[in-house]
Amino acid sequence: MNWRLIGLLGVVGPCMGGLTVMGVFPRGVDRLVWFSVVVACALVVARREPGRALPNAALLGFWNGASSTMVQALFVRRLVANNPWIQEAFAKQPAGFDLEFFVFMLVPFIGVAGGTVTGLLSMVLARAFGARHGSPGGGQTSP
Repeated sequence: MNWRLIGLLGVVGPCMGGLTVMGVFPRGVDRLVWFSVVVACALVVARREPGRALPNAALLGFWNGASSTMVQALFVRRLVANNPWIQEAFAKQPAGFDLEFFVFMLVPFIGVAGGTVTGLLSMVLARAFGARHGSPGGGQTSP
């Protein structure tokens, strides 16, 4: 595992969570920004660690997704106050619905989803780069 690379790119998750809490992204724009973040992280990992792209990118994607959601869960009142569209989206929930608990429960699921998408995309990119440079295994060798 390239812990230095994961540590450097892993700052993105908490930063994205903070920016979302502050209401920086208008409704729907956060999805486009996340798409760009996932592609950029997968690309960097595929270039730097072609032989171990999947585990490095999967861990990075898990961390970024989970840490971003955790920041949002910790500051859910401010998240709702700064993003009225979130309040609007959850306004029709039944009595007793706890938004804070709901967001906390999303943390592992968003982490797994982020890890899966980032890891698989990085693996595909590493193989594509390897094939383009003459090594079809993406930098991996057979035992």
